Amino acid sequence: MQLISARIARITQATPTIKAFELEVTDPGFKYLPGQWIEVSVEIDGEIKTSGYSVTTSPSQRGSVGLAIKSSSTHPVTRWLHQAKKGDTLKITRGQGPFVFVPDMGEDIVLIGGGVGVTPLLSIWRYVRDACPETHATLYYSVSHPDEILFRDELEQSARKYTHVSLEITVTQTCKGWQGQTGRINKHKIAALNAPPNTLFYLCGPPGMVDDMVQFLRELGVPASRIIFEKWW
Repeated sequence: MQLISARIARITQATPTIKAFELEVTDPGFKYLPGQWIEVSVEIDGEIKTSGYSVTTSPSQRGSVGLAIKSSSTHPVTRWLHQAKKGDTLKITRGQGPFVFVPDMGEDIVLIGGGVGVTPLLSIWRYVRDACPETHATLYYSVSHPDEILFRDELEQSARKYTHVSLEITVTQTCKGWQGQTGRINKHKIAALNAPPNTLFYLCGPPGMVDDMVQFLRELGVPASRIIFEKWW
């Protein structure tokens, strides 16, 4: 697959464990669909190392692409990125994978994500927010601690501003000061969304969580054809 040059335009410590990267991409051949991932290639000790990361931004945002990557002491590309600086360059591919949303797929979608598995769902949610006013998207986001909520201010402000996007956040650990939902996402919480029968459900997170969500949705009568998932190993 063709490799495209990209430059790190911005690095933000988005949560205590996750850094957000804005990559500047000027090649007109770079494209991706909401929800897809890209491969990132860097040179480490004279060897090219490659890894895939989900895009967090909407393709309606031109000239750059966003990633949000959790730190790792063992993953070479992730370790390189967490040590990188603004202005560093790397190679990327175009968007890949079938975990996507495009407007003609449906008018109602629910995006259920756990931890850093929320990243491709952010791309879809932002795309709907910015470019699909005829679609309603609900993001249901589970995190261990409020400090680990990615782009919290943006998500909450957007949910207040736009009527066609909604946000539900639940925190799984006991946290002093947190006044929102607590506990893992379960069948009852999903049922409380009162999603229309034609809703598409997108799931992304650890395999156990995704398996549980599929089971809950099937028990609620959601057909398998309306469940789209991606597991993060």
